[in-house]
Amino acid sequence: MRIGQLSQRTGVSVRAIRHYDAFGLLGPVREANRYRSFMDSDVDRVQLIQLLLGVGFSLAEIRAHAPCWRNGTSSVLDPVPDAELRAFLTRKLAQLDQHIEALATVRSRLQERLDAHVSSEHSSVEHANHDITNAPVLKGAEG
Repeated sequence: MRIGQLSQRTGVSVRAIRHYDAFGLLGPVREANRYRSFMDSDVDRVQLIQLLLGVGFSLAEIRAHAPCWRNGTSSVLDPVPDAELRAFLTRKLAQLDQHIEALATVRSRLQERLDAHVSSEHSSVEHANHDITNAPVLKGAEG
């Protein structure tokens, strides 16, 4: 598949895909006309690169440890990583745990604000309804 097709299938810009390729994260075959030709597995690889970038990996880290993600997926890790890889993965897990904790805190605070806002709106509506039904004009019309 050509780079434009890979871009469409992954939602990643052609420019970013070229950057990943120049950085050595992709390995397209060059056709006789010099066009890059990507494989279906590159869709998974580009999506994995995006995922890893999104959670704080750098391109250098992804490239340095790319062999532990065979076939572009993170589901197949090398069975026995070396000490350097283990240390790297341990550091990244700790960073991810901190990020998850921070996200949970932000989520909790946003939920509290939303709940307070909804509660305030609900209270205002009840108060307004009470004022309307107890208005002198409506009180005389009830009976």
